[in-house]
Amino acid sequence: MFYKKIYKYLFFIILIFYPNLTMANQSILYIDMNYLLNNSLAGKSIVAQLKNLNEKNLKKFKKIQEGLKLEENKLISQQKILEKEEYAKQLNNFRKKISNYETERRNNNDNVLKKKSNAQKELLNVIDPILKDYSKKNSVLYIIPKKNIIIGNTELDITQIILKLLDNNIKKIDIK
Repeated sequence: MFYKKIYKYLFFIILIFYPNLTMANQSILYIDMNYLLNNSLAGKSIVAQLKNLNEKNLKKFKKIQEGLKLEENKLISQQKILEKEEYAKQLNNFRKKISNYETERRNNNDNVLKKKSNAQKELLNVIDPILKDYSKKNSVLYIIPKKNIIIGNTELDITQIILKLLDNNIKKIDIK
């Protein structure tokens, strides 16, 4: 709470002593990073690759799940036929298979999330020099993310400009 008060005072002091910051409309711009990540050509390629990977994984795990369901039904039907020891042994084996299936599925989901994160980081690494170059060429002091803005003039939004520059720079990012 004490720090909040200090930050407020510092903010007002900066505004008082640096009036050129408050007067320079075009030196503080904003950008919608989520829009860039999802709508750039490279971002769309990431989304498409992840969608294909998820579809493959769903098919794979659905097939395994169907096999486990058949095995479960077979085990249930043999419950009265098999001796208790043999049934307990097969039940333990079945439980291990289910546990392995769940672990493999969890690991697979974690792997997909890591791939998504790495691809987005790679895309952000491409966006960063574009923003720096744009800032330098246009004498921009600050480019802030749109998510941190409550109200802003739409003329200060450079998302579409950066999107065009990004699409000209990179078309696709392969997920690894």
